Amino acid sequence: MAQAIRHREETINTQLAILLSRHGVHADAETILHQGRQRPDVMFLLGGVRVVIEGKYADVPDAAAVVLDDARRRVRNGICHIAVALIYPKAMRTVRVADLDAQLSRTRLRHRIISETGETDWAEGTPDEVLASLRRAHEAMTKDDIVAESAGKLSQRIQAIADLWSGSGGVCDKLSNTLGMPGKRGETADERNARRETAAKVAALVLANAMIFQEQLAASSADGRIDSLRAYDTATDPINEIKKHWHWIWTRINYVPIFQIGEAILEEVPITQSAIAAIRWLTDEAKAICANQSALRHDLMGRIYHWLLHHAKYLGTYYTATSSATMLLKLTFANWSDVDFGSPKKLVDFTAADLACGTGTLLMATAQAVMDRFVTDRVKSGRRIEPTDLKHLHETLMENVIYGYDVLPSAVHLTASTLGMLAPEVTYRKMNLFTMPMGVQGRTVRLGSLDFIGRKTVQTQFTLDNSQMEVKQTGIAAEHYTKAEIPTLDLCVMNPPFVRSVGGNLLFGSLPDDERTRLQEELKRRAKDIRASITAGLGSVFMAIADRHLRTSGRMAFILPVALATGEAWGESRRLIADGYHLETVIVSHDAERPNFSENTDLSEILFVARKLRKDEEPGRTTFINLWHNPTTIYEAMDVVSRITGTPAADVESGSVTPIVGGDGRKIAEIVSMPAAQGEDQWIGVQFAQTWTLRVAVQLLRDNALAVPGSRPVTVPLCRVSEIGGLGNDRRDIHDAFDLSDWSPYPAFWNHDAKSVLSIAQKPNAFLAPRTRPAHGRSRIKDPEPVWGKAGRILLVERVRTNSHRVLAVGFDQPVLGNTWWALKSSLGARQEKTLLLWLNSTPSLLLMLSRRVVTQGAWMQIKKPQWEAMSVLDVRHLAEDVLSRLAHAYDRLGGQELQALARLNVDPVRAQIDAELSDALGLPDMKPLRDLLAREPGLTGNGLSVKPGQNELLGKDDLPETLPAQIELL
Repeated sequence: MAQAIRHREETINTQLAILLSRHGVHADAETILHQGRQRPDVMFLLGGVRVVIEGKYADVPDAAAVVLDDARRRVRNGICHIAVALIYPKAMRTVRVADLDAQLSRTRLRHRIISETGETDWAEGTPDEVLASLRRAHEAMTKDDIVAESAGKLSQRIQAIADLWSGSGGVCDKLSNTLGMPGKRGETADERNARRETAAKVAALVLANAMIFQEQLAASSADGRIDSLRAYDTATDPINEIKKHWHWIWTRINYVPIFQIGEAILEEVPITQSAIAAIRWLTDEAKAICANQSALRHDLMGRIYHWLLHHAKYLGTYYTATSSATMLLKLTFANWSDVDFGSPKKLVDFTAADLACGTGTLLMATAQAVMDRFVTDRVKSGRRIEPTDLKHLHETLMENVIYGYDVLPSAVHLTASTLGMLAPEVTYRKMNLFTMPMGVQGRTVRLGSLDFIGRKTVQTQFTLDNSQMEVKQTGIAAEHYTKAEIPTLDLCVMNPPFVRSVGGNLLFGSLPDDERTRLQEELKRRAKDIRASITAGLGSVFMAIADRHLRTSGRMAFILPVALATGEAWGESRRLIADGYHLETVIVSHDAERPNFSENTDLSEILFVARKLRKDEEPGRTTFINLWHNPTTIYEAMDVVSRITGTPAADVESGSVTPIVGGDGRKIAEIVSMPAAQGEDQWIGVQFAQTWTLRVAVQLLRDNALAVPGSRPVTVPLCRVSEIGGLGNDRRDIHDAFDLSDWSPYPAFWNHDAKSVLSIAQKPNAFLAPRTRPAHGRSRIKDPEPVWGKAGRILLVERVRTNSHRVLAVGFDQPVLGNTWWALKSSLGARQEKTLLLWLNSTPSLLLMLSRRVVTQGAWMQIKKPQWEAMSVLDVRHLAEDVLSRLAHAYDRLGGQELQALARLNVDPVRAQIDAELSDALGLPDMKPLRDLLAREPGLTGNGLSVKPGQNELLGKDDLPETLPAQIELL
C-alpha cells in the first residue's frame, strides 16, 4: 500500500499564494520562492508593498504563537511590510495533490494580519476572505499617515517640555549654543526671542529622540544592559534616573552624539512636579511610538524638526514630504539594472549623497529603496535572507553608501539617529554625515556644501583662530572634526534650499548683513565656472555641483520649483540635462490641494530623475507623470509607484492615453512619453494634466497645426511675437523712469484688476511723469525717453490669475505703458492690430500661453519677456485683405464686450464668438471641444481633476471600474 502524501507547510503556502494570485496576476508555481529556512516561504507584492505568508499546521505545538512570532519578525526586520500568520487544519497535510486546490479554496483558515502600522485579531475565513483582509490592511496603510499622526502627538509633549524653559533667557541661550544655534551679531529682540523659543523646542525634541533611541536599543539588545523606558514608570525622580543612565550609555557603550547632548539638556530641566509630569508624558509617547515602528522608518523626527525650526525660511529649507521622498526614490531605483542590490559586497562601491540633507528624509528614503531592492532581488534570485545578511546590508548602507552634508548641526544629529533607528542593533564604525561650516571668520569665507564647487574635498582649517569653521563628522558612535569629501557618486538626491539672488528671498539670509554680502560675492565668483544661474536659485547651483561629481550612468534625483521646467533663469540647467543626461522621469502634481512635494510650502514643485549618459550615447524619451492626485502617505506613494512602473506610457505623438487608476476607481495620474528636450527647450510635458491637451499644444507648437480633438489637423499661419514687434521695458525700468501723475503727455494703463479690466478694448487709466528724484530704495533715475519710446497700442499680460483675470492682451487707440503689462510696439496697421488682439484672446492663444507659462502657484502664473517673445501668434502680416477686414469688424463688435474669467472659457459666449470668427475666417475647426478640454485643466481653473471616491460622474459611469484593487505580483 502506497504511503500517504504529507504536505509540508511550504507547499500549502505556495498553493495558497497561487490561489490568491488569481485575483491579481497569473503566475506559475516556479516563480514563487518556497525553499530555505531563512527565506520567507512565499513573498509577493501587493500594490508595491511586500507581503509574506507564514503558515503552520494546527498540530504543531504552540502553532499560533510560533507562526505569529515568525510573522512579526519578518515585519520587524524589514523583510516585508505585511505578514500573514496562518494556521492550517491538520487534515490539509494529507489531501491528494489533485484535490489540493479545491480543498484549500473552501477551507476556513485561522489568520492574522501583521503590518508596519498595526495588527488584526485572529479570524477565520476562506482564502477569498484572507485576501479581502489583506486588501483592507493594504488600503488602511495607504490612507494612514502614521508619520503625521505620531508627529502630532509627540509635538504636543515636546511643547510641554519647551514650556518649562519659557522666560528663562539664560537657559535658552545655553541650550541654543549646545545645539549649534548661536545668536548672530546684531540680533534684534524679536530674533533673540524667536531663537530662544526654537532652542527650547529643539532641545525637547532631542530629549524625545534620545528616549526613543534608548527604547529601540533596549528592545534589540540581547545583553539587557540598556533599560527600557518602562523602568522609570514608578521612579520618584525619572529625570535623574534617565540622566544617570544616559551618562552610563555614552561613557561605557557608545552613541555619544545622542546621549551626551541629551544628558546636557536634562541638566537644564528644573526639578519640579510639572517637569516630572512632562517627562513622564514624553516617555509614554516615546514608548507608544516604539510600539509602532512605521513612523521611525520614515523620518518622524524630521517632520517635527522642521515644524520647530523658526529660521528655516531664512535658510530656504523645505521639508520633503515622506510620501514624496518615497515616490521619488522608489521610481529612481525601479529600473536601475546595472547594480546587484542583493549583494552587500557589490553595494560597497555604490554611493548616494544629499548635499543639503537636513534631517535626512531623502537619505532615509534612499536607504529604504535600496533595502526594497535588496529583499526583492535576493528573493527573485533564490538567495537567503538571514539576520547576518541584513546586518551586512545596514553596515554597508551606513558606512559606504549614504553621504549627507548640511550646515545645521542639530539636523545632522537627527539624521544620524534616524538612520540608526533602521537597525539599532547594528553598531557602525562610521557614518558619512558632515556638518558644513557657513559664514565668515577672519579671511575665511565658508559656503557650507557650496564649498564643493570645483573641488571634491573641503579641508579642515588648521589655525586655532579658525577652529570654529571646521567640518564636523557625525555618526551614531562618535563625532569629530575632519575633512569632508564627496566620493564619485552613483546618485545625488536633493531638495535644495530655495533661495535666489533676487527679491527679498536673499541668499544666506540667516547670517548678519555684512557676512551675507561677502558670501554672496564669493558664490557669484565661484559660480562663473559652472553651468548654473544664481538668479534661478541654489537649486541650479547644486545641479551643477552634482553633475561634477556623478559617475557615468549615475543619476540625479531632485525636488525643485516647477519653474525648472519652463523658467528663463533655469535655461542653463535644462541645457545641462539636455547635453549630458537621459531625462528619464519627470513628475509634477496637478492636484489643486497639493501642487507641492514639500511640507512647508504651497508653491508648485517638480520631481525629476536624470541618468548621466555614456560617451556617444543618445538620450532616450522622457516619461512625464502628471499626477491628478498627489499621494499623502508613504504606502499610498508605494501603491502609486507600483501602478506607474507596471504601465507603459502613451507616446505624445499617438492618439492614446495612459491613465493610472487608484484602488478606489478614481484616476490618479496620466503618464505620457515625449522625445528628449533639446538645449534650453522647455519641458512642456509638465504644463498640462491631460494628455490630450498636451498633444494639441505640442502639435500646434511643433507643426503650426491646430488638431482639435475629433477633427483633422488644420495648418495655421503662425509666427513669433518677436517677428511682429518689440516688447517694452519691465516694471522696474518704468518705475525708475516715471512716477504717477494726475495728467501728462504719457498715458498709461496701471495694474490689472480683474473686476475692472473686463474687455479687450481699453482706455488709459493713469498718466506718467518723468522722475525728478530716484524711486524709494533706488539709486538712480532712468532716462524716460527710451522707455517711452517702447510704448505700444497693445499690452500683453506679465502675470495672470486665470481663474479671475479675463484677458491676455488689451488694445488702445494710442501708445501706452503698463506696470503689470508688456507693451508691444509694432508697425502693424489698425486692422492687423485688431485681428492680432482677437487672436491673443482666443482659445488657441490661451493654449499656447499655458504651454509657455512659468507656474508659481496653481492658476497664478507669469509670462516673462522671453516667453512672450518666443510665443507663437497668428501671423497677421500675411493675411488676405478680406480676412483682415472680416476679423477687424469682428473686433469692433466684440472688443468692448465683457469676457468671463479665462478659466470659464467653455461657458463664455463672447470667447465662443471670438473662436467662431477665427474659425470661419481661417478655415479652422469648431473649437468647442478644445474649450471644453482646457476648462478641465487644473492649471487654468485652480480646481483638481481627480474626484474623490463616490464622485465618478466627472469621468462618466462607464469610463472606469468601481474599484481597481492593488495588483498581486508573485516573486
